[in-house]
Amino acid sequence: MKRTFIAVCAGLIVFAGVFAMAASLGGITSNDVGADNTTVASCDTNGVTTSYATGWDATDQRYEITSVTVGGVNDACDGDTLSVSLTNSAGAQIGSGTLTIPTSAATSHTVTMSTAPSAQLTTGVHVLISA
Repeated sequence: MKRTFIAVCAGLIVFAGVFAMAASLGGITSNDVGADNTTVASCDTNGVTTSYATGWDATDQRYEITSVTVGGVNDACDGDTLSVSLTNSAGAQIGSGTLTIPTSAATSHTVTMSTAPSAQLTTGVHVLISA
């Protein structure tokens, strides 16, 4: 009975500490990183698609992802920055690239990788559109 009481008290103390830390995040705006219930407006609410272009790198003796085409980008995003991050199976970034979305009727944009990662090691793609 005494062990149960101590365990419950320890759990309550941990919960109170976490709750207090979360409360300190109040007042976060859409330009901050953190946790809150603030709505962040998006220029593209229905998502995007991605496809890869690969090329053989004779120096590294492997296929690499040279660019990522992001499709279905809403015209409301024109002028914003389109960032693509490629990750490996551990979630570590192994390639990235950015592009300023041109003002045009196009809804598909190709982002060239600043460092072309191994196509074999690439398991994830992350797309961010920011003002």
